[in-house]
Amino acid sequence: MAPDQEAAAPEARILSVNADAALNTFRVSLQWQGNYDIADFDLQRFGRVLKIQDETANKGWAIIERAFQVPIAHRLPGWAINESTPPLSPGDTIPLRPDLDGDQKME
Repeated sequence: MAPDQEAAAPEARILSVNADAALNTFRVSLQWQGNYDIADFDLQRFGRVLKIQDETANKGWAIIERAFQVPIAHRLPGWAINESTPPLSPGDTIPLRPDLDGDQKME
C-alpha cells in the first residue's frame, strides 16, 4: 500500500441519493473499505438518521430526514414549485463520525 493511501482517513463514497416516500427524507447508498459499518460514518451532519442498514460488509444505505424545509422557488396560484437541492451527490464522500478514532475498527 502506498504511504499516501495509509494516511488517508477512512471515508464512505456515496453511490446514490434518492427522495424517500416520507416528507423531507432521502435515501443515501454508501460504499466503503475496511472493517466498518454504515453507523460509523457521519450521516448525522445531513439531518436526523431515521434508519440505517448494512447490505454487505462494505455497502449500506440510510434514510435521513432533512433538518430544513426545501425553499419554494416559484409560486403560482394553486402550485408551489421547488428546485431540488439534494444535500449530497453521488461520488461525494462522508468521513467517520468525529467520536470514532480512525484506527479504532481497522484490523
